[in-house]
Amino acid sequence: MSRLAAVVCFVFVAASVNAQTNPQAMILSAAIDCIKEATTTGTVESDGSALIFSCSAAKAKTLYNFLGSKIRAEIVLDRNGKFENRQFGNNACYHRVEDQSSKAADYFRCDLIIAIGDALSD
Repeated sequence: MSRLAAVVCFVFVAASVNAQTNPQAMILSAAIDCIKEATTTGTVESDGSALIFSCSAAKAKTLYNFLGSKIRAEIVLDRNGKFENRQFGNNACYHRVEDQSSKAADYFRCDLIIAIGDALSD
């Protein structure tokens, strides 16, 4: 009987670890953390028909890295520096790797957009 209990415990632990390491579940969890940070820090903007939730630093870095398992980074050079962007739908996470003067940088930001439609815009 104790062997059966040990096997059952092992199966539950293995299933739990597998569920926690599922890349899609990790991405979803990181996106939710980003939205939570945006709401607590007041970095939510409305453009009329959509809400834009922005997070940075650790939450953005985590989401950016988890997205790496599914989305390749696109290198973008603009007047603000050099970025590695991961776009998914209307959303994106950005990793700034160089500033305007070409000095190394390490800044993360994610913008998550939720369409709310015209009915809720005012």
